Amino acid sequence: MTVALPSNKPFHLTPPLLRSLGRPQVNGGVRPRGSDLMQIRRAAAADEEALARIRRRAILALAVPAMSREQAEGWATRGAADRVARAMREHDVWVAVEGAAIGWVEVNRDRVAALYVSPSCSRRGVGSALLTFAETAIRNSGYTTARLESSQNALDYYLRRGYLQCGPADSDGAWPLRKDLAAVTPNQGTQPTR
Repeated sequence: MTVALPSNKPFHLTPPLLRSLGRPQVNGGVRPRGSDLMQIRRAAAADEEALARIRRRAILALAVPAMSREQAEGWATRGAADRVARAMREHDVWVAVEGAAIGWVEVNRDRVAALYVSPSCSRRGVGSALLTFAETAIRNSGYTTARLESSQNALDYYLRRGYLQCGPADSDGAWPLRKDLAAVTPNQGTQPTR
């Protein structure tokens, strides 16, 4: 999978890293669904509506097992009006695209501030690819630890990916987590494309 890191240099996720993400290999690329290869690129203003839809659908479809429908609806509408526009204005936002947007991640310095995947693409490695991309960007920015707050429904996902709880859940049920990135060398599993 070819991705552009903050330096805008293209990178290719290598087969060992893709295998560790549980991703199928097809001719050196990744096909999470359909026939198009997934790409990760910086979000543009034209993506705002699609990313807001992905956020809302992901919360309503994927969070409900861990919380009530009313709680999920409250989370999905909280700050929804300008949530994505503000993220793109104030932080780094990248979008996974496979013909159309299928997921996105927001990075604020050393913090993964948001990670959402379209429910139709969940459990296909899109979130793992976006998270790996975000961690690489954080490490390449000079940070040795990545931080995030996880909802209850995503807690096991992050724990399986090496994050550790670093405090109790807050009043909204978000768990503070951290991951030591120093143990992984920069660009481990990535190499520039030729």
